[in-house]
Amino acid sequence: MFSTNRISRINEDIQREIAALLRDVKDPRVKQGMLSVTAVDTTADLQHAKVYISVYGAGSEKELMKGLKSASGYFRYEIGKALSIRHIPELHFVIDSSIERGARINSILGELPETQDVVRESGGPASRIIDAAETAKWLDGRDNFLILTHRRPDGDTTGCAGALAQGLREHGKTAFVLPNPEITPRYLRFIEDYYPPAQWGEPDYVISVDTASLELLNDNAGEYKGRISLCIDHHSSNTRYAEQLCLDTSCAACGEIVYGILMNLSGGIGARAAEYLYTAVATDTGCFSYANTTGDTLRIASLLVESGAPHRALNKEFFRTKTQARVKIESMILTGIEYCFGGAAAIVIITREMMAGAGADEDDVDDISSLPCIIAGVRAGITIREMASEFDCKGSVRTTPGVDAGAIAACFGGGGHAMAAGVTYKGTVAEVRDRIIEELAGFL
Repeated sequence: MFSTNRISRINEDIQREIAALLRDVKDPRVKQGMLSVTAVDTTADLQHAKVYISVYGAGSEKELMKGLKSASGYFRYEIGKALSIRHIPELHFVIDSSIERGARINSILGELPETQDVVRESGGPASRIIDAAETAKWLDGRDNFLILTHRRPDGDTTGCAGALAQGLREHGKTAFVLPNPEITPRYLRFIEDYYPPAQWGEPDYVISVDTASLELLNDNAGEYKGRISLCIDHHSSNTRYAEQLCLDTSCAACGEIVYGILMNLSGGIGARAAEYLYTAVATDTGCFSYANTTGDTLRIASLLVESGAPHRALNKEFFRTKTQARVKIESMILTGIEYCFGGAAAIVIITREMMAGAGADEDDVDDISSLPCIIAGVRAGITIREMASEFDCKGSVRTTPGVDAGAIAACFGGGGHAMAAGVTYKGTVAEVRDRIIEELAGFL
């Protein structure tokens, strides 16, 4: 049996997934009228789930129910891919004719503007979704840009920021990157040459790269959070906080999207931008070893090499070189690794004391969260790192196909991709460990 909170989250997840899947069902019996998933009620053993449907302007409800029943196998299959729970419940569709729900939905529909825009995170109407070609056209018609990167910057956000700034400058534009106070020496060279000079005034347009929400921006970006004109991102958890959103969740790295934008903007890419984007793509795919790597990823990497990216040197620097401090912290981790659920999960804890003992800094633990998943049989690797105080922890979740890292992180208010996600925890390392093990039971 699952806890009430866990069942509630499963109900919300199933409701969200079915609501999205309804748009793709081709059965004419299901396409009639306007359908809304008002609620889901799952039994505690996950064997059955009632799915409440409100219908507006439909023909025969009997035919609609037949169509939904016919599509239930498709719904369960897609839900199984999206949600990491051991058993997908049998779906039982019910017409929701309750006065309370019907009145509430009609009220909501009546309050929507004619465009049916929703309010984005930063206020105002929802982002306008644009592709790489439209983004290039948008950039071409404007000037004086400031580019933002996210907290704890990695190779993708810094590589994208540097490449975009470089590409815009080569196209005759003024472009700067906002200094990131959390940047480490490992990635500093990708953006430091693009910091704005002291005498520079204000940007006309603010762009964020590889940043799913405003919360992920550093404090020094505070004055720009409400005026982000364009967001370029590949995270499905993007909160649509920017006026324009170039989003492609099929991309393994944001660097793939920026490559397409620059090619549409100028028809080519210089060696410096190619180096930055190769780093972005390679670091977000574990040198093309992670499951998020696609044929397009490899094709773009090949084109970046042809454009001058020094791939051999970059691969050696980022994937085949370790500092002595990195070796020390890895040895500590492997000595203390904890296995759960018959070896299906591996939990790694990194304390401040361990970091000090190894003489390690932020660069030395870059991508260390991928370490647990190299162990045979591990389906979920959890890294818990003690941060500024004993009550402040950072967690990283890495999984193999079939276990949703993003869903695990969402249990703690975090998010990310299906196989890589992160979250910030409040509590001691021991408290966080116990909470994670409790939640993992629902996934493993």
